[in-house]
Amino acid sequence: MRGQMTTEPSRRELDIWHVAYPVADLERSIAFYCGCLGFELVGRDTESAFVSLGKGGFTIELLVQPTERAKSPRRAPDHVAFEAVDLDAYREKLINAGLAVAPVNVIGEGMKRFALDDPDGVRLDFFQGRSGLEAYISSSQ
Repeated sequence: MRGQMTTEPSRRELDIWHVAYPVADLERSIAFYCGCLGFELVGRDTESAFVSLGKGGFTIELLVQPTERAKSPRRAPDHVAFEAVDLDAYREKLINAGLAVAPVNVIGEGMKRFALDDPDGVRLDFFQGRSGLEAYISSSQ
């Protein structure tokens, strides 16, 4: 599939709706994602909340585990990756929201990245320059 990757939006038969993962404190996680990262709270009940990057945008379900399941090893994604239009400006927004944020690293030919952990330890990666990485990946196949 060399050279066929694209970042242009397309209409697909199947797309990702949301990623769900367990949280220890629902209110704390809602405050982090909505108050610091800029997500919108789009729905909730006593056991879960859906936060989204706008209508039809990427959505995360923050899910409180029942007591029995909370005692077993946590199953969560390794990381969640986001793409920013202006990574430096977004990083500054997070610092202004009171978060300790790592410096921006430049990777390869112009792709930039920084990471931080959410309140439950899930790594969040923030990128700018995704097209450069996708070109590199498609050329190495």
